Amino acid sequence: MSRASTKNAVAAYLFLAPAILGLVLYTFVPLLGVAGMSLTQWNALKAPVFVGLQNFKEIFTDDMFFGTSARSTIYFALFTVIIGTVYAFLAALLLNQKIIGRGLFRSIFFLPFIVPSIGAVIVWMWMYEANFGVINYVLGFVGIDKIKWMGDELTATPALGLMTIWSFGNFIVIYLAGLQGIPRTYLEAVEMDGGNAWHKFRHVTLPLLSPVILFNVLTSIVANLQVFVPAQVTRGAPNMTTLYMVYYIFRTGFQNNRFGYSAAVSLIFFALIAVVTAITYATSRKWMFYEGE
Repeated sequence: MSRASTKNAVAAYLFLAPAILGLVLYTFVPLLGVAGMSLTQWNALKAPVFVGLQNFKEIFTDDMFFGTSARSTIYFALFTVIIGTVYAFLAALLLNQKIIGRGLFRSIFFLPFIVPSIGAVIVWMWMYEANFGVINYVLGFVGIDKIKWMGDELTATPALGLMTIWSFGNFIVIYLAGLQGIPRTYLEAVEMDGGNAWHKFRHVTLPLLSPVILFNVLTSIVANLQVFVPAQVTRGAPNMTTLYMVYYIFRTGFQNNRFGYSAAVSLIFFALIAVVTAITYATSRKWMFYEGE
């Protein structure tokens, strides 16, 4: 390696040092700490006691809440990601059209994203109230009986999912940026060949937007698997169907003072997120398209 190359490499590592240091100190070291804690029995009041894999054994054999929590979390994430992706994509397509007041509509769709989550959840809970909530009040005009949105196991998670999808303004903005980055010449070429709006969408817009779709889907999966605020407000009701994993970890550690056990659940949850993310990324190769390919 020449002297110039060595100097460039040293300079590169110096500039990368803050990011590498942050990754090590704030990701890998805490992860190792959680792994070590998961092998202990610790209530934060006494010294931790090493118990080996006992916590993991209890999770898969004796824990009556872990399976329910995992299934509820996956259900919530699937519902929110699928419905939310369609909603954000269609909203971006509409907001990309040349309409009067387009800037105002874009601001309106983005506004829910910056609303404090705890405040938004409380307002939505008022709206979902079975007897006096505005949603049931509106449904009454079309002859639909009152629905116990947060009191029924069938509707609790979809209701919380719709609440979360309402704040997908960041994904709408990202899709909108991707749409505006599509070269106009490609769309004009389809028009010259006699293609219609569907042909433009199917053969130009969708393929060129596939990297953006993958980014938004992966980001949404990771974020919605880690849902916390709605579960904190509902406390897992009804019948633990909204006892999502992050809240379950929080409750186990900070309410029941079982920090070693909650660390073990955290590791399993981390592995679950990693597996789901890897599967999503691996399957994306079948539908991803890059302009340079």
